Amino acid sequence: MHHALDLFLVLVTGFLFVFLVRIRPDAKPLSRKKAVGLFVVGLVIGVIFLSTNSLYVTPAGL
Repeated sequence: MHHALDLFLVLVTGFLFVFLVRIRPDAKPLSRKKAVGLFVVGLVIGVIFLSTNSLYVTPAGL
């Protein structure tokens, strides 16, 4: 279940990245190729978010 939530977060991040680029002011229409490329970039950003999530967490018991 934990991995399903992680996958959901990564997919939402990719979708939001494409959506926000698409609706920005003075945006030109995106081709399918560019939208897929932006989605992949969003997926990479989501994976980075998940992989760096616990880097700066202080250990319990200090």
